[in-house]
Amino acid sequence: MMYNLQGTLTPEAIDAVRAERPDVLEQLNQPGTLVDVAGSVVDFVDDDRAYLEAIPPALREGIRAAIASAIAENKAVHVSYSPGYDFEVRVNDYVEGISVHLSGPYPPAYPRNEYRKP
Repeated sequence: MMYNLQGTLTPEAIDAVRAERPDVLEQLNQPGTLVDVAGSVVDFVDDDRAYLEAIPPALREGIRAAIASAIAENKAVHVSYSPGYDFEVRVNDYVEGISVHLSGPYPPAYPRNEYRKP
């Protein structure tokens, strides 16, 4: 999911959306729209959408606002993920861009959870 999101947040991809679908960027500026906007520009499977919806609303809004602000300021946007016990979001602004790092648990049925020690 993060790989697909990253591909839609390159400067070239953002410029294409700005030119071809400006309504998407307008929608991103509205609270509560991250999941729908992401689903309209990224080829998500149902599990991807469900995982985004599982992120606590306050953290999801932080992600949305950081991305919307960066796009409005023509900054690069970088997203990344690492596994964690609870959900956590870190946002860094480094003048030319922002970085949004999500840490969170694997979903219950994630294949890695089935690995057992001998």
